[in-house]
Amino acid sequence: MKHILCKLWVVLLLTTTLFSLASCGKADKSKVKIIDIPLTQEEYAFCVAKENVELLQTVNRFLAESKDNGVFDEILNHYFGEGESVTYPKGTEDSTKEQLVVATNTPFAPFEYQDGGEYTGIDIELMAALAEDMGCELVIKEMEFDAIFVAVESGYADIGAAGITYDSSRDTVTFTDTYYNASQMLVVAKDNPLFDACHTKEDVEAILATFTKANKGGVQEGTTGALYLQGDEDFAFDGFSLTTKSYENGAMAVQDLINGNLDVVVLDEGPAKAIVDAVNDTSFLHMWQKFTHVFIEKEAYKLVLLGLSNTLLIAIVGLVAGIVIGTLIALVHIMPKYKRLPRALEKIVSFYVAFFRGTPIVVQLLLGYYVLLPLLNIRLSSLATCMIIFGLNSGAYVSEIMRAGIASVHVGQLEAARALGLGFWVSMLRVVVPQAIKNILPTIGNELISLVKETSVVSFVAADDLFKAFRNIGGQNYEYIIPYLFMAVIYIILVLGISGLIKLMERRLKQSDRH
Repeated sequence: MKHILCKLWVVLLLTTTLFSLASCGKADKSKVKIIDIPLTQEEYAFCVAKENVELLQTVNRFLAESKDNGVFDEILNHYFGEGESVTYPKGTEDSTKEQLVVATNTPFAPFEYQDGGEYTGIDIELMAALAEDMGCELVIKEMEFDAIFVAVESGYADIGAAGITYDSSRDTVTFTDTYYNASQMLVVAKDNPLFDACHTKEDVEAILATFTKANKGGVQEGTTGALYLQGDEDFAFDGFSLTTKSYENGAMAVQDLINGNLDVVVLDEGPAKAIVDAVNDTSFLHMWQKFTHVFIEKEAYKLVLLGLSNTLLIAIVGLVAGIVIGTLIALVHIMPKYKRLPRALEKIVSFYVAFFRGTPIVVQLLLGYYVLLPLLNIRLSSLATCMIIFGLNSGAYVSEIMRAGIASVHVGQLEAARALGLGFWVSMLRVVVPQAIKNILPTIGNELISLVKETSVVSFVAADDLFKAFRNIGGQNYEYIIPYLFMAVIYIILVLGISGLIKLMERRLKQSDRH
């Protein structure tokens, strides 16, 4: 325990040092500006499944009526005028209720973002009004932007609402009538004079056309900004020669611009202006005030508690399932092969291990949640799906760990058990496997640590975890330095705790061996 406390003290000391570095000498350099010239003309729309004609007609009717009766203008006034925005809880899916399940991606102010533990924005308020019009309960499912279309297509969400540009070339979903005119804009470092004399889109593009592969442009992945820089036939974008780098969200791209790793960033106008306003004050005191305001006053700590509990639940359940599956696979590998069934089983488990060890876990999550379960007509929650996939993934790795552990047990143990009249399976499960587990305990601990860290990808299937919680906290004010540092500290504490627990179990087992 003393060693763990010492390590924790070092971690906190390093974190404090990083805080200090983040606040020193950065104020003048951490400035960006927006070139207030629209580079594109695009329109936002919502998306629904192609076969959901009834919902498409309902949404189009609602949009037309909301513009006629003033509801749409009132919502816009909440974000561009003097009105006050309205927040909505995430909601819980329940098949027994009439619900409107909305797939979205935050932060994308002013269209969708979080305020404390609730959601707000133009799209969110429109979806809430739509749900009320339909007599439904609103349920919000947050996920990666690219996953929205898959979720809608596969039926995990009724509608996608995330500042989505109308794109007739997408053949997996159907778009509603458009409801908002938008554009892409350029963000550059404040001391960058290249675009200061520009007055038109053509002026900006003339300068961009001089960029080479040595120049770098940042975009949010999956957005029109990426198509604009890279070129796209359907949108009639010619593209440019600079190297395009995609980021999870616009704020990350702007931060990389501040760090000097990009020349320009292209973002949607609304989020671009919100991000620029947020990041231009980079003093540590202001960052800390924004973080504590969101974390404590807005009760975002509840997001962290939920994320932490889900992270541990997925990892622990995944490990337990992995130990069971891995043990069975290991036994299949070493069981006698003089019969046809054991040989067939070995081929099956070999394919299983090759698949789960040969593909990233995020691919397994996407295939399981969006492809396999819908094909089997099975509906599971995101959390349940994650526990199953993590268990299957862990089983493939634990099988090799367990096989090594069984090999470390002297063959005489199995022979003695068989000599006493015990069958092969009974001998293995009661005599050999318990001894093998003692030998592989440290490796099992490492597997648990790996599972804890790998949970950071579960947001692809709209599950909440520790990483997603802190990302959402940072996204509420576009300030990620402090949230991510705190997240790193919590992960390190978890790892130190798991390591300490494994060492304690090892000591106890050694004591039991002596007795």
